[in-house]
Amino acid sequence: MRQLVRVLPRGLWGCSGGASGRAHAISSDVRYGHPVLHSLDGNFASPSRLRSVSDAARLAWVRPSPMRFREEPSPAKSLASGQRSAAFTLIELLVVIAIIGVLVGLLLPAVQQAREAGRRVSCGNHLKQVGLAVALAADIQKHFPTGRLTRDPFDVSWAFRLLPFLEEQAVFDARNPDHTVPCWDDSNATAFRTPVATFYCASRRQPAADRNFDNNNDPPVSGTTGIAAGGDYAACGGTYFNYFTPAGGGPDPTRAGAIHTFSRVRPAEVTDGLSKTFAIGERHIPPVDPASAAGLEHYSQGDTAFFPSDTPQTLFADPYRGLALGPDDTTNRKFGSLHPGITQFVFCDGHVEAITNETEIEVLLRYAAIGDGNDPSNVDDEPGDSDANK
Repeated sequence: MRQLVRVLPRGLWGCSGGASGRAHAISSDVRYGHPVLHSLDGNFASPSRLRSVSDAARLAWVRPSPMRFREEPSPAKSLASGQRSAAFTLIELLVVIAIIGVLVGLLLPAVQQAREAGRRVSCGNHLKQVGLAVALAADIQKHFPTGRLTRDPFDVSWAFRLLPFLEEQAVFDARNPDHTVPCWDDSNATAFRTPVATFYCASRRQPAADRNFDNNNDPPVSGTTGIAAGGDYAACGGTYFNYFTPAGGGPDPTRAGAIHTFSRVRPAEVTDGLSKTFAIGERHIPPVDPASAAGLEHYSQGDTAFFPSDTPQTLFADPYRGLALGPDDTTNRKFGSLHPGITQFVFCDGHVEAITNETEIEVLLRYAAIGDGNDPSNVDDEPGDSDANK
């Protein structure tokens, strides 16, 4: 790189072919470290070509500082000087993987808890809708929905009776008007095989038509398994799930629930208070009994078709033995849920409340009866706990 320092007037410098009178200048070439004269046309001229020493002395020139270039270190020099390579070592990679694993392990439970919280809220909303339908039915019909009017497959459950109040009028109207036709008949396919999402808890399962039709406590008729609509909620029949109003009489307020077999309970008969009496809650579904006869697996679980009237374990539950403490509880007449530690209920006034699974049985029985005066000593001793009343 050359640097021009001064250009002299024409005639001061002598050069080869001096008659041409071309001017020259002194420059410094950093490549060689000594001054070199250049003419303006690019030809070289040395100081020996000057006409006199005085001419050269009059020329003020400055040696520029040499340029400094960055020298890239060689790999060998880098290693010798102790510089580290930019690549990961195996140990560093393993440490990063371990940290990621720990973070995932910490985050997964939080994600699962958040999802369960959402499912629990969804379940509570479904129960709220069911409770409002119960209250609306009681307001219009002047009594709470009848649990069932028969014990055979020719009537419908309390859940089916609530369909018009849940904006499911089309499903309700699809039932064959000839009530001597059994529920599993193809003419009743829309009415009894259409799952209604409001009757399902998201923590347990999604709406599906996958339940067996009960055949009056016998194995299902051929072709009627795994096609019926199900549900996850049960009405509180009272202190005993299969309680029924005797013919020609009224309900025993110390034992009866608001919705039970043959029931027509008026709101005024709930003397314990609508806000202190169970209407409907989450139903516990036990594991399949390996001793169950073929085709009766759903029956033994209390998880058959939800809209017909013939399986009391599917339609009703009671707190006589407390709430189910987990999914392995084998009792098919309990309330229970898959929400950790709680079971949700909707009360006769329509509000939803989560009850802890460890709640004492005496307290639960107070909630179950419509008018026991909150006296836990009036506990039903399971009268009629036999297939004769099913």
